[in-house]
Amino acid sequence: MPEITEPTKSPDSTSPREDVGADTQRRFRHQAAYIALISLGLLESDSPLGELYCEHHDDVILRLKSGQFRAIQLKTREIGGVPFKAGDDQVVSTIRGFALLEAAFPGHFDTYTIASNIGFWHGLKNRSNLDHILRGVSTAGSGYMPLVNKILEDQKTLDVAIVVSALQKVKLIVTPGLDDVESRLREQLAQISEFRGRRYDELKTSSEALRNLIFDASSLSGANLIPEYLALCSGSPLAVRNQHVIQSKRITSSIVSETLKRGLSSPTLLRTRQLVPIEELPIGMKTMEIKMAAGGLSVSEIDHLKDLKFSAEHLLQEWLYRYGNQSQLYYEHLRVVVRDECLAAQQASRQAQGLYGNNMLADLRERLQRRAATRAAEIPECYKEHLLGMAGILTEDCTVWWSAEFNLPDETA
Repeated sequence: MPEITEPTKSPDSTSPREDVGADTQRRFRHQAAYIALISLGLLESDSPLGELYCEHHDDVILRLKSGQFRAIQLKTREIGGVPFKAGDDQVVSTIRGFALLEAAFPGHFDTYTIASNIGFWHGLKNRSNLDHILRGVSTAGSGYMPLVNKILEDQKTLDVAIVVSALQKVKLIVTPGLDDVESRLREQLAQISEFRGRRYDELKTSSEALRNLIFDASSLSGANLIPEYLALCSGSPLAVRNQHVIQSKRITSSIVSETLKRGLSSPTLLRTRQLVPIEELPIGMKTMEIKMAAGGLSVSEIDHLKDLKFSAEHLLQEWLYRYGNQSQLYYEHLRVVVRDECLAAQQASRQAQGLYGNNMLADLRERLQRRAATRAAEIPECYKEHLLGMAGILTEDCTVWWSAEFNLPDETA
């Protein structure tokens, strides 16, 4: 009997040991959703919270109505991992960061919080038990000194007194899990008077809008939108820019309220009859080039549409990173909207004889301009150029034609 050998493994058919990209996205979304959960406190009149800042000195800084501040650092691990210990590098660097804030802003912070989705190790009352160490900081003992010394390693701007002062203010909390925080956000939102009785889909849309707002503030997506003349006309351009960056991180009660209400007014997204996964975008532009050339479009027009297709693909990748599963719904909506306009433009421009690609493109531009101007697409950060780029994607995957259909060369089919 011949020896049976296992088939050779191939990278494209074998799961990776770890999906770093997907894991990172989950952690970013968890952080944004958790901060969104905190931001709901801004809507409560009896809450001590005045406003908050995302990724400003720490993961999130809370400014209380009293004028005091609180810093929160989020730490995540997969469920089943070992809870955080006092000697972990992540914990040491976090408390070191708190001590640096304590030194830079004496008297301004009343609490430093480490928030973990899997909690903190407490198997024994020893040097690995962070809660045990923190409880002993105010006593006459010295059990916290090994941690203090580790925090002070390679630090010339800190001393024992500053680190101890910061440690006395450190609190530990356990957050919802990586896959639980968004449901907790919806549950908390449903307790707010304006949202009681709302449907699940409405709560989901509003909570995702708030999470995305926090994500934008954390990633400084609007920090580069400062009008250039403001900096140029100021006596201190750097100060103007710095203030603009800080304001882009700032979340107030009015911002939270407006974002949630805007989420409720979002229209129903259109869907495709058959699933077209956003991860399976058509690769290349050869088919698009051949089909547009057959319609009579010039080389310069085709090259420009290639750039727009690339821009649309880049936007779709950003959606995957920022919005997760919601990006698929946005993608399907765009496919339906743009295809509808492409078919209408083709019908209006089609001729019995002769090329009509240029007329079709001119008509399509006007149609997509109206779509963008009236926000009919209702997709975040999506402009007319992205809609035209989607037309390029639909052309590449043979959904849209710029002439009568014909058999493509084998190498493009």
